[in-house]
Amino acid sequence: MLVKIKNYFDDWNLFEKSYLCIGILVGILSSIVFHGTIINSLYTITYLTTALLMSKGKVECYFIGFVSVFFYGIVSYNQGYYGELLITIFLTFPIMIIGIISWLRHQDKEEDVVIISSLSKKEIILAFSSQLVLYWIYFSILKLFNTDLLIISSLSVVTSVLASYFEARRSELSLFCYIANDIVIITLWLIPIISGQTELISVIVGPILLLINDIYGSYNWKKLKEKQKNKLFA
Repeated sequence: MLVKIKNYFDDWNLFEKSYLCIGILVGILSSIVFHGTIINSLYTITYLTTALLMSKGKVECYFIGFVSVFFYGIVSYNQGYYGELLITIFLTFPIMIIGIISWLRHQDKEEDVVIISSLSKKEIILAFSSQLVLYWIYFSILKLFNTDLLIISSLSVVTSVLASYFEARRSELSLFCYIANDIVIITLWLIPIISGQTELISVIVGPILLLINDIYGSYNWKKLKEKQKNKLFA
């Protein structure tokens, strides 16, 4: 066990190691400079770690992910973004449970990464079309809770659900949906910052770091999938 922990970062390249260290440092410093809370820093650090592990196809991303979405739920509640909170409680956690089971059952033992799947066109079309319909349901529910920035919050739900679903299905489409979700969330937090809530800069640092990571992750998953094409998996 100790040897495994000691050698855990052996398959991390220089970019991944550097980005993790820089991201943690930026998350802490931004919270100090802009008077953010400890929860803001913990959210940034755990979310970045989760995203990096996910971009590498490591199942550990789910274990840290449970902690990171908990912190994000607190941050969202404090800001009055009840849409983000509802995502966390009723959508993200259940889908993550399904995802961790799927990832554990489909592991490339040799490379210690998840086996990336290829989804049918029918499943992809159904996934996207269902969210087009459900958008209005999310919108109506969030309206009842007097959620701030209703349209953007509803889009955040849609992109988050799609990203989580495709991640649970072990599809590289998850990264592209996460990129879309990152952009929506950045917009969500940027608006109050422009309005003068500069302490939230420590919160928006997280989605910006995640956007960079998810762009890298989409590239890395493409490489992993190509590498796995030459192997036979059940």
